[in-house]
Amino acid sequence: MKKILSALVALAFVFGSSSAVVAAGETVGDSGRTWAIPNDAERGMHIQRFLDAPPGVPASYLIDFQKYQSNAYVDPTCKSAEDSNCTADSLGFNSLLPVCGTISSVYCIEDFGVLNTSGESSKGSFSRYFPNQALNEFQASERLKLPFGATGSIFDLPSAPHDGGTLYYVSALTSGTLNKSTGADLQSLNVEIYPVKLESGDSAIQEIDTGMSKETNGGSGHPVGQWRFASFGFSGTSNCVAGSAKERLCAQRYAFPAGKKFYIKLKLQNRPKGWLHGRIAKPEVSFTEISSGYSFYMAANPVAVPVVYKMYRYPEMPQALKDEYDLKTGGYKPEVALRTPNPSGAPEGCGRSVCTDDPMTRNVIIAPLPSSKFGMDQLKLWLPFVQDKATTMLGTWSVRTLDENETQNASQCFKNGDKGVTGIVTTNATQYSAGPPSLNKSEGTLEYQVSAPHFTTKGDEFLGTYDLIMRSDVARCVYGFTSAPIRAELSIVNDQGNQKVATEIIGEKNGWLYLSAGGFTYSSPTIKVKLEQDAPPPAPEPTPTPSASSKPAAKAVTITCVKGKTSKKVTAVKPKCPAGFKKK
Repeated sequence: MKKILSALVALAFVFGSSSAVVAAGETVGDSGRTWAIPNDAERGMHIQRFLDAPPGVPASYLIDFQKYQSNAYVDPTCKSAEDSNCTADSLGFNSLLPVCGTISSVYCIEDFGVLNTSGESSKGSFSRYFPNQALNEFQASERLKLPFGATGSIFDLPSAPHDGGTLYYVSALTSGTLNKSTGADLQSLNVEIYPVKLESGDSAIQEIDTGMSKETNGGSGHPVGQWRFASFGFSGTSNCVAGSAKERLCAQRYAFPAGKKFYIKLKLQNRPKGWLHGRIAKPEVSFTEISSGYSFYMAANPVAVPVVYKMYRYPEMPQALKDEYDLKTGGYKPEVALRTPNPSGAPEGCGRSVCTDDPMTRNVIIAPLPSSKFGMDQLKLWLPFVQDKATTMLGTWSVRTLDENETQNASQCFKNGDKGVTGIVTTNATQYSAGPPSLNKSEGTLEYQVSAPHFTTKGDEFLGTYDLIMRSDVARCVYGFTSAPIRAELSIVNDQGNQKVATEIIGEKNGWLYLSAGGFTYSSPTIKVKLEQDAPPPAPEPTPTPSASSKPAAKAVTITCVKGKTSKKVTAVKPKCPAGFKKK
């Protein structure tokens, strides 16, 4: 019998909502072919990029890292857990899950599609894998709970047409460690959905597919013969989610159609755990225990995420920005100061060129992670130089497990994955706080910092979205609450310290706490959530148990005792007749 471990239901679904009418052809973010990263590769360029990640999804692999670290000129890849080429007891794996069927029925994509405003689903049909086979494909092991190493899946979804057609690229990436004795440990889950069109002729598509391979010509900057990870670059003309070297095809990213809620359902042998972060809005999520492991379901709307990109030729770079970056490396000074000095004395971190004292001899790309504090600080520096405006608005649908670096300062309550996923936070901000919301003990608030341009590419005011869903027991752990119902208050504190209460939907249902905000403006607001609960009612005073000394006195009883013609009356609590007398 199936046992529901947990269930999160979108707030709009739980509490009711009305959907706005979406005009035909309206998109999430900028319409048409997705913006391509410029190929600014000349010397003397300083490039600043605020983007979730470069184009391209990670590839599948099963690797003997012990061998790779000891000799990078020996093939470290494995075809299976039993591959004699891999001798270490522990192997690392990345697995893009296949569609449920002949390849796998226990670790796979079970369903993908779209929901209409009434909640009815329209299922996509599987079209093909892209590319047809993973460069480092490896076999699954149900016994060890190791998934199959596939490639991304392309589905046809006619009920959600976009500017490039009806195809969608779906990536369900699981990562972890395989212990050959005890089995695989699922450490992260990353799910992404992209509207795509298969296009040809892009110069970013190289001679070999994404994955681990041996350097053949030194063009990547690695010595010939060395094994290294390689992926498709960017040509300045396309944004390839994935590519097929043999077919010379690019899965070009397109904008999402507006007003659509996309869903995906996975089968997993291991349970996802920890904290999730999403580039989605109003998620509906459930984790269900099934006979083969776990069923994971998520439905959500895509969001438009602002990207900021700016290139200066160093002589033209404003002095106010030059002062914030290291002359030798081009790196952000606070970050450079934390680097461990190179024993050789040579500077590090110079991007696509050698570090020198002359900025005109280098080409440097500064691309902080979206959850980096240094990224948050730098975005504030750069916004005045881009008129506080996005370079492009990328329609995005993704959710992933936070890594250890992002959660290292989080409450242990958030990090404890014994019961699976502890919570999910979603936002459409360019930069955001690392990890789950942090607890401000003095104010008793859970706080989350976000940052983004104030304006879209069209000059409209950019409005923020934020969803926080966490297990009720996690919230009670953070606050030390009892089992009494929790109340929540959500506020937005802008750059000037003024509070603006955003559109919010708040509730607690089936062991989960839901909070949602929307309609607030950027550039760098702080989202504050205050959780409270009433003190438990005083326990009723117990009824005192009478003691022996407080019992009411027993009543005396009189009896008549006779002996022949003689009679006596005896009065006592428990009267007895004298010897020779009988009770009359």
